[in-house]
Amino acid sequence: MDWDSKTRSYHATSEVYRTGPNADARKQSNAASLSQYLALVGVPHIISDPSPGRAIWAAFPELSVPSPRVFALLSEAIRVRRALQITYRSMREPSPHQRAISPHSLIRAGRRWHVRAFCSTNQDFRDYALGRIESAKLLDSPAERLDQDDEAWMAKVRVRLVAHPKLTPDQESLIRFEYFNNTAARVDTCRGALVSYFIQDVRAATDIKTQQPPEYQLAVANIEEVRPWLFPG
Repeated sequence: MDWDSKTRSYHATSEVYRTGPNADARKQSNAASLSQYLALVGVPHIISDPSPGRAIWAAFPELSVPSPRVFALLSEAIRVRRALQITYRSMREPSPHQRAISPHSLIRAGRRWHVRAFCSTNQDFRDYALGRIESAKLLDSPAERLDQDDEAWMAKVRVRLVAHPKLTPDQESLIRFEYFNNTAARVDTCRGALVSYFIQDVRAATDIKTQQPPEYQLAVANIEEVRPWLFPG
């Protein structure tokens, strides 16, 4: 551990984050290390574990495991409200490139971890997938913008879920039993920035003409209210 006089806290050195020499070993090491780190800081996280006698399992392996070091630095930047320099890769810019961000929240959405942050380059709040961050460095400068400045994050959006109208009456009854406690629908309030993640996770149809059963068993009933918060395309 190294002492950081600016944040007045200890930081793990790079020795903690050493991984195996090959890709498979690195993935397994990252998954195990991240699970241990999250358990240490009190964040629940379940990974596939082949140990005998285990009764609770993850249904799928970790496909995009963030580096525990990156996760720790992002957490630190959020806690002390500091800016961070990251080396990032995206589908639009697949080559590694640097960005200065001011993170305010870490989110587990489906199989991936994301960080919600203000991007100094784009002068806008963006989501960054942690698995696409190659490295991170805490900067001396304070966070440029905070969560209360993030309009999409602060917005509260109602999402009304119903059984897909193309289901048979018996299938609709089943869906109401499983998801709605035998009522006609359920309404959840979600942050605007997370609406698309929520709808994707529950696999609800936003266009009932093209998204039909059996692939889609739920549908968003108040789609016009929700549409402004959906991902483009």
